Amino acid sequence: MKKNIVLIGMPGSGKTAIGRIIAQKLGRDFVDVDEFIKKQTGRDTADHLKELGDKGFLRFEAEIVKKIQGDNLVVASSGSVPLQKEGIDHLKDNSALIWMDIPIDIISKRVSSRSDGVSRIVGAETMTIEEIRELRLQKYQENHDFYFTIEKELPRENVAQKLLSLIQENEIC
Repeated sequence: MKKNIVLIGMPGSGKTAIGRIIAQKLGRDFVDVDEFIKKQTGRDTADHLKELGDKGFLRFEAEIVKKIQGDNLVVASSGSVPLQKEGIDHLKDNSALIWMDIPIDIISKRVSSRSDGVSRIVGAETMTIEEIRELRLQKYQENHDFYFTIEKELPRENVAQKLLSLIQENEIC
């Protein structure tokens, strides 16, 4: 049985918010990749992305992701982790990956309402959120063990309960 649960998907899909709830309900430690990068480097991912550019950031992010170690974790990956084979392969090693595929209109609304907007999203300087999603779809499809979606905006607790049901039904942990 895989020991960790890793949530992948687009920015704004709820990986961090729902991941925290799931970790608490399962009594597991929670790791958010963006927060992990900040703890490792003392700088926000938006700063690294601005400094390194998209390609440089993806390589940098993969190296940092390889430092995530542990068992019985719930990990909220950044939306770009699956784009770099090295990083996503490290997470796959001991984890069940759940793709949180949320409708694009919900993602767009959530991302536009965030205080940091698109500053942390690889590709956002030259593409719309819809184009970024289209580009990433294949990587999400290739790198998930389980698929999770909602059709409409729901309270976080409801989404977490639905995801927890998927985890329990599939004996992910």
